[in-house]
Amino acid sequence: MSYPRELSGAEVPPGLSALVIELARRLIAGDAHEHQVLRAQLASAHIDRVTLTGAGAYAYFKVSGESGLVSPPEMIGGEVAIEAPALDAPAGSLIKVSEGKIDYVEIYTFGEKAWPDDPQGVSLGFSDPLPISHCG
Repeated sequence: MSYPRELSGAEVPPGLSALVIELARRLIAGDAHEHQVLRAQLASAHIDRVTLTGAGAYAYFKVSGESGLVSPPEMIGGEVAIEAPALDAPAGSLIKVSEGKIDYVEIYTFGEKAWPDDPQGVSLGFSDPLPISHCG
């Protein structure tokens, strides 16, 4: 199988969509006001497309225009640990915020086996929400 591969709409397996949404929820589960705004964005967002890289995946979101924006407008981080029977090592995830909106959730692997298109038997471990830092 060659990578990268782009999936959109009905091509994205329902199990992968559900996993990405749950990862996003955990990655923005913090107590800061910005986390609350990101949760409101997620509630009105949908997965626009998924890029499978072989070493993981990027799930890009389309966020409703009515959702508020966060500041700082550019952030990346957080972590949710992932275990999947199809992998030979644990995986992880993070979230990227661009222009004040949720941009994507990244899933990355540490082993040699490719991230599956439709992961089965996935369990989520520790969660560390996106850190919010204010300058000034």
